[in-house]
Amino acid sequence: MVNLSRFDLNLLRVFDAVFEWNGVSTAARHLNLSQPAVSHALAKLRAELSDPLFVRQGNRLVPTPVANTIAVPVREALRRIETALASTTTFAPEHSTREFRIGIRATGETPRFSSLFTRVRDKAPNVRLASISFRRRDVYRLLASGECDVIIDIDLPHDDRLCRERLTSEPMAVVARFDHPAVRGGLSLETYLAADHVVASPRPRGAGLEDTVLGQAGLQRRIVARCQHAFTACQIVAGTDLFCTLPRRHAESIAQAWPLAMFDLPITVPANPVTVYWHRDSSTDPGNVWLRAQIARG
Repeated sequence: MVNLSRFDLNLLRVFDAVFEWNGVSTAARHLNLSQPAVSHALAKLRAELSDPLFVRQGNRLVPTPVANTIAVPVREALRRIETALASTTTFAPEHSTREFRIGIRATGETPRFSSLFTRVRDKAPNVRLASISFRRRDVYRLLASGECDVIIDIDLPHDDRLCRERLTSEPMAVVARFDHPAVRGGLSLETYLAADHVVASPRPRGAGLEDTVLGQAGLQRRIVARCQHAFTACQIVAGTDLFCTLPRRHAESIAQAWPLAMFDLPITVPANPVTVYWHRDSSTDPGNVWLRAQIARG
């Protein structure tokens, strides 16, 4: 058993950094410490825990089973300490050098992240923002460990450990090349169904909400391509007669970069709700509160 009364908790910060960055030198840069200082701290921690914790494979330090076992609890503990200390202070955005890590999926990054960065940059010029890709099954873990400060996504199943705030509901729109011959008089459902479609989704398969609504009416569109990113899909649209259906705000952002026309979706589809999530322990963190206020502005 480790005797906490004489255990140096700073060793856990070093462990967490080495685990995240897979190396001593990179961890040292992020901790603003010298490489020998990080190596010395890691050696002390190895002795305390009677385990090598990391073994070298090529240019990387690979965690041992013991390191993998303690990594998430250590990160969660560090995060809880940081949150507790942060709640006793105020957050001064004009002086802060904090980095906020925002979980956001590819379909939401284009319309939201750039505008959020502009707002944050105006009020907090030294604050850094990082857009983090995530899997929905990892939402709680990412927020609990502090790997993400907030996550922006659609409505997810309720979890008492998380807090949430509905931001907006986004209608869908259809994009086509600006000189598409079939939509000069507007986009009808008949034209929509007669066309070929490209889908933008990080999922390898699965129907979109518009496909579900069409299926309920006994209709089906013809999908001939599937892309991970909407920019790729719209690049295809700009050079073909294909259509792409996207959240309207996303479509508006991309239409500024490509020669595209945008139309209302010719079927009634429930608007996709957009929600921001955070861990309940972050509810009183002044920095997290400030960040959520910036996100809520648009």
